[in-house]
Amino acid sequence: MQYNNKSNTAGLILGLTFFIGGVQTVHAAGTESGITISNSATVDYQVGGVDQTQLTSNAAEFVVDNRVDLTVANPSGTSVVPNSTAQALTFTVTNTGNTEQGYSLSAANTGGDDFDMTNVAIYIEDGTTPGFQSAEDTQYSAGANASDLAADTSTTVYVVADTPATALDGEAADIVLTATTLDAGTSAITVETVGANNAGAVDVVFGDGAGAADAASDGIHSAIGTYTVTSAALTVSKSVAVTDDPFNGTTDPKAIPGATMRYTIDVQNGSTTTAADNVVLVDAPPANTSYEVGTITLNGAAKTDGAGDDEADFNGTNANAVTVTIPTVAAGGTATITFDVTID
Repeated sequence: MQYNNKSNTAGLILGLTFFIGGVQTVHAAGTESGITISNSATVDYQVGGVDQTQLTSNAAEFVVDNRVDLTVANPSGTSVVPNSTAQALTFTVTNTGNTEQGYSLSAANTGGDDFDMTNVAIYIEDGTTPGFQSAEDTQYSAGANASDLAADTSTTVYVVADTPATALDGEAADIVLTATTLDAGTSAITVETVGANNAGAVDVVFGDGAGAADAASDGIHSAIGTYTVTSAALTVSKSVAVTDDPFNGTTDPKAIPGATMRYTIDVQNGSTTTAADNVVLVDAPPANTSYEVGTITLNGAAKTDGAGDDEADFNGTNANAVTVTIPTVAAGGTATITFDVTID
């Protein structure tokens, strides 16, 4: 299977060390390679009805070969918010072969999705505390030597990355994690045996299936994990209307000096899932107008001009400006702020 890697340099090719605390036993992979299996046949017979000495054949022997097999799996994706750092995708690397093997890892943005994560790194679970812990789990850098994962065991691997501030609600970023089989105790990539079977030696056979970004029977396996952005989606709109003037009062008022103008600001959350918290609106009355004392409202409720006594103030938190702190704009919700000015 092919994938479009936007940035090959973003991939990290890493050596993988497996710690006892982070390794888990899985299903049986079969007889271990290198074991010699030997047996003989026997023949019993008679001559003239008389039992004769049993015959035993020579021993037929063969050595169990190395069936290289592995899986990389991502059981679930991860929800992130824009501008969040050190966000972890959880993968499991499993040695389903019959021989102890080492592994190298690489992680990269796949391309073809909505955005790329940044500062991609790989950590190995050390078994102290379940789940990604940057202070406990071990980060690996490119070129590190691999150590070994026994047959029938697996370990947890975290791909950790930062979310761009520009990512939007509902967008997704895919990361592919690839494991390559190494000879145990070395950083050498395991090579499949070609040609006829060597009866007295351990041959290597690739038995792995196709991964998300690799072919079957190549000693490599890969899986894709997805970061999905769950965020508020705020929009702000502002309108102004004349409410009264010195000559017409409230009947067909005009925007003349001395008239009252009411500003209405709507802060709308277009997300269907995620609220926006601690939303702060700042609006300074424009030149040639003067703020009318005590006219701020939030969702129809009157607010004071003093700083610190409610959600709103004028000329307190920000000089010569209306400031309104909205504790929460719920998913699909709208917060409405109004205040009045007089035309100078």
